Amino acid sequence: MAYNNYYPNYYQQPYQPTFPANQQQQNSIIWVGSEMEAANYLMAPNSAVALWNSNSPCIYLKQTDASGRPSMKTYDLVERSNLPVEPPKDLSGEFVTRKEFEALKGKIDDLTRKESEHEPTV
Repeated sequence: MAYNNYYPNYYQQPYQPTFPANQQQQNSIIWVGSEMEAANYLMAPNSAVALWNSNSPCIYLKQTDASGRPSMKTYDLVERSNLPVEPPKDLSGEFVTRKEFEALKGKIDDLTRKESEHEPTV
């Protein structure tokens, strides 16, 4: 009889669990069928994942905090157009300066003062 069978091996490496699902998520796209399915997607605490909707052009960014409470944001996929961007128009000729405004105000004040001087009093 060998004594090694009766004593545990204390020098073994400790067990370290592996999570193949997490490794797979880092390298692939996760497809969901609806927003409800994305909301029900289970996640570990302190993690984030992008879930792609297979039925509409949107992505769900789901995150969990340290306590495992999830939050989710929805982003719509919009095609970027390659149309040329028009430069902003020069609007400097469409505005009056403060000096021009004060001159016009002075003319209006003069006209209203002259008009009120010529009105007969009752």
